[in-house]
Amino acid sequence: MRLIPLGSGSSGNATLVEFGSTRLLVDAGLSARALGQRLEAAGVAPASIDCILLSHEHGDHVRGVERFSRLHRTPVLSSLETLEAMDRSPDHFASWAPLPEAGRLELGGVAVEPFPVPHDAARPVGFVLHGEGLRIGVATDLGHATTLVRERLRGCHVLMLESNHDDALLLDGPYPWHLKQRVAGREGHLSNAAAAALLREVVDDACQAVVLAHLSVKNNRPALARKCAALALADAGRGRVAMRVAAARCATPAVRL
Repeated sequence: MRLIPLGSGSSGNATLVEFGSTRLLVDAGLSARALGQRLEAAGVAPASIDCILLSHEHGDHVRGVERFSRLHRTPVLSSLETLEAMDRSPDHFASWAPLPEAGRLELGGVAVEPFPVPHDAARPVGFVLHGEGLRIGVATDLGHATTLVRERLRGCHVLMLESNHDDALLLDGPYPWHLKQRVAGREGHLSNAAAAALLREVVDDACQAVVLAHLSVKNNRPALARKCAALALADAGRGRVAMRVAAARCATPAVRL
């Protein structure tokens, strides 16, 4: 298994997840050109991507999906609500299929299990991906951790989780008040403290690596996010779990299992 965040944050989100010969993209928020370049730098031919999974319709998650899909004949999976919120039809992509509202979908030996997350979008989801005997959790836009979110993220061998903002930096930062309220709201984004609390609860003996994602450039610092998460993991007796902080404007070194 290999997981590579190709970009993370408001400038664009996309993550490559490989299980053996099956290659999936979770979101495509970079331009099609940037996606292609970063995949090729990782030794992956863009046309070899088996499917693009969309978590929700915000531009930093879907910016390049239409052109990439048509250029490389890549199927796209999303909820119908996400497709409608994008103001697109299935004809805009090489092919499109709906994500199941419950249960799993099999893609080339990989089971894709979407689950709802609280975010200000039409029907946003996180993903648990099962393949090669491994369980990978991805939740990069959520305002708080529901009971279902906690249940789905337990037992993951790799967990990619939003750690968007530092509460003090957000409060004192340049955003207008209404945007600060949106970011910090229950359908906004996880703070460092909230992400750390969730990690403390769901990371168990199975977990080998954590990737902190979707960091705000203006309202966070990688060192702050890392320190907060590391303290929580140490407090839970999981201090040996490997940790990455996903970069905003370049690919992050791969997590390999």
